[in-house]
Formats: sequence, C-alpha cells, structure tokens
Amino acid sequence: MKRTIFGFLIIICVSFNLLSQEDYSEIITEIPKFTLNGFARGSAFGGSETFDIANAFGEFGIKTSFSGNNTGFVADLRVRDGIFFGEHQTIINLKEAYAEYTGKYFEISLGNRIINYGKATGFNPTDNICPKDYFYISSDIEDMKMSNFMLKTNIKPVSQINIELVLLPFFKPSVYRYDLFDMSNDMGANAIFDDMTLPDVNFDNMSYSARVNTTLSGIDFGLMFFNGYDPYYAFDLKNIEMIPAIKIIYQPAFYKKTSAGLDFSFPVKTWLISGEMAYNHTNNYKDNIFTPNPNLHYVIGLEKDIAGVKIIAEYIGRYVFDFEKLVAPSLPSDFTDTAQLINYMNETVIYESAKYTRRVFEQYYQMNNAMMLSLHRNWLWETLSTELSFLYNLSTEEKLIRGNITWKANDELSISGGGQIMDGPKNTIYDISGKVLSGIWIGMKYSF
Repeated sequence: MKRTIFGFLIIICVSFNLLSQEDYSEIITEIPKFTLNGFARGSAFGGSETFDIANAFGEFGIKTSFSGNNTGFVADLRVRDGIFFGEHQTIINLKEAYAEYTGKYFEISLGNRIINYGKATGFNPTDNICPKDYFYISSDIEDMKMSNFMLKTNIKPVSQINIELVLLPFFKPSVYRYDLFDMSNDMGANAIFDDMTLPDVNFDNMSYSARVNTTLSGIDFGLMFFNGYDPYYAFDLKNIEMIPAIKIIYQPAFYKKTSAGLDFSFPVKTWLISGEMAYNHTNNYKDNIFTPNPNLHYVIGLEKDIAGVKIIAEYIGRYVFDFEKLVAPSLPSDFTDTAQLINYMNETVIYESAKYTRRVFEQYYQMNNAMMLSLHRNWLWETLSTELSFLYNLSTEEKLIRGNITWKANDELSISGGGQIMDGPKNTIYDISGKVLSGIWIGMKYSF
C-alpha cells in the first residue's frame, strides 16, 4: 500500500513538472477574476410517523472564488442553526475549501472539495469519492453532498482525454442515523448503537482513485478504478451483554473495497442513453456482517424531452457473487438447558443482524432489480419548476415517491415545497427508514 501511495505521488509530481512548463507563456494573458456570492434561507421538514418536526433551521452561506495567473481558490462556508431530529444544534460546515493550479495540460488542487463520478442520473455505481448526508432533508437534493479532503490532479494530454487522479489521506463516512430507527422487530427492543470509531490515519488506510474520461463527437465514456474505504457502510455486532439486563450493542463499521467500472452517454436522435457499471471486490465478507459480498452494480438510463417535460427512466441492478441464503438458527432441543438457550439467542441476534445489513447493501437476494422514473418541467417562463420521481424495487417491493415545486419570485428569492414517501413490506429498509424520512418540506431562499 505504501509503495502504491508513493508511486501515486511521484506520478503527480512528474506530470506537474513536465506539463506545467508549457503553460508558463499563458500566465500573463489571463485576467484575474474574483467572485463573491451567498444565500440566506429558512427550511423545515416534518410530518413523519416519528417526528412532527424533524428539521427546522435557518442557514447562511457564503462562497468566494478567485482565478488568475493559472492559480485560484474556492471557499464555501455554511452556518445553520435549528432543530435536527429532536436536538438543537448550531452547525458550522466548511462545504468546500481548496487551492488549485490550472494549466493547459495539467491541473492540481488540494483541500476539501466535492466531485461526482458517473453519467447516470439517480444512482451512480462509480461514485465512490465523496460521502453524503442522507439525513439532511431539504428541497434541494444537492444539500446531501459532502466534501472530502483530497489531492486531486487532472492530466489532459489531448483535448479529448482527461486523466484524473485522486488521493484521500483519511476516511470520511456518509451520515446515517441508525439510532433514529425502530429496529426492534429485527434486533430486539434492547438494541442500542455505540459511537463510531474511524479508521486510523496512516498510509494503509488511505484511499485513491484513477479515472480516464474520453469525449468524442458521438459518445462520452470513462473508465475508473478505486481502492479504499467505501463511504456507504452498515454496522457490526459489537457485544451482547446479559448482566444486569440483556443489551445488544451495535457500532457503525467500515470496510475496504476495490472497484473498477465504466460509464458512458451518447445521443440517438432525440434520445440520450447513459449507463454505468462497477465491479466491487471485498474481502472477509463471510466473517463480517458489515462487509458486503463482491458484487456487480449497473445502471442503464434513457432521457428525452416530450412536450417540454424532461423524462428520465432508469433500470438499476445488482448481482451478488458467492451468494448464500441465510439460514435461521434451529430451536434448542431442550428449553431447560441454559447453555442451549444462550447459544440460540446469540445465533438469533447474529442472524437478524446479518439480515438487516444485507438489506442495507441490497444483498438480501442474489439479484436486486429496481426502476426509476423522473419528470421535470419548467412553467411560466421558467419562473416555476416541478419535479417528480418514482422509485420501485422489483425485488423487495420497496418504493419511494419524491416531489418538489419551486417558484422564483424574482432573481434573488425562491420559495419551494414538496415531500417524499418511503414505504415497503414490513422490516425492509424503506419501511423502517420511512417512519423517519417520509414527510413534507418547505423552504425560502434569498441568493445574492
């Protein structure tokens, strides 16, 4: 791992030395540009089975950027205060902050930034770099995206090819709130969640990725490779305590994977066809319930404008390798034998925990198939926009409906409202999480 990291850094340094020299003559012709903008808004979300008011907060954000003499920076700071799932919090969030050098053939940046991989719309199997806050519910789904600290380089030997290398020195997970869910049907009424422990910061725990993107006249496609911790995670069974009372302790747990994939998009007359595919390889998945099996995750989508409505339809699939069905533990042969009862209880806890983590990773069945349909339209000279999305999992019968409407009162002020419904058969992920994450939102935002 250390040799890989050092090799990665050597490639960056050599590329910078060779390619940046050719850009020096262009420095004096570039006009410096400084921008400053921001917003203030109020947002509220509630109406779920668990929370009458889940989130209600005010937020202020300011973003600055500078570019000139082939150098620049971006800084985006957010501050919000309010109620978040029953707790009052003041959150200072450095959304992005990085410095960069930009040349004709080479770019390099260091700091906190958000990058997105993949050409599909709803689900991106090749997007492994940046985490998401799935409990930051608002009218703008982009609010969920979180930055990651990274060293990022882009090498462009010709205009049609872009080689991107990313090094993540430490791990930053997505935000899940398993503690907010009622999972007593699966894990028992005595289940609790302990605080997470992040991986140590060292060379062995660094993550890195490489991506080659090619843009031609008729097609845009890319190849990617990733090795490191997946920001999408489940939990481990930490301990089962018997004294003074039964207590089942869980803890968020993280796993490493190696992923290789591709994405593409190309037009066919008035249609746009896009897709992604990624093979994710993992180790020790038979010994750890928090590690998914190796799997193939893929998406194919169609996009078309019909009568002013942008329609996107996608098929999302996942195939699980080395799949074995979970087998429920057998009842004790002697219910008066304390040792048998304790063993049965332990095996049952492990079984139910493994069931839930398989649902989290979409590996409850060997094949997982889902369909998504999104509709978007602008009205009244683009002062009003409506969005509606449907997701249905053919394998688990889970479903999600999300809708939003935004009215631009003028160039600065916008008002939005909408909601989402998550539902599914008993004890599925959408059934459990829908009791917290289903609801309606309203927001008002002034931008400057």
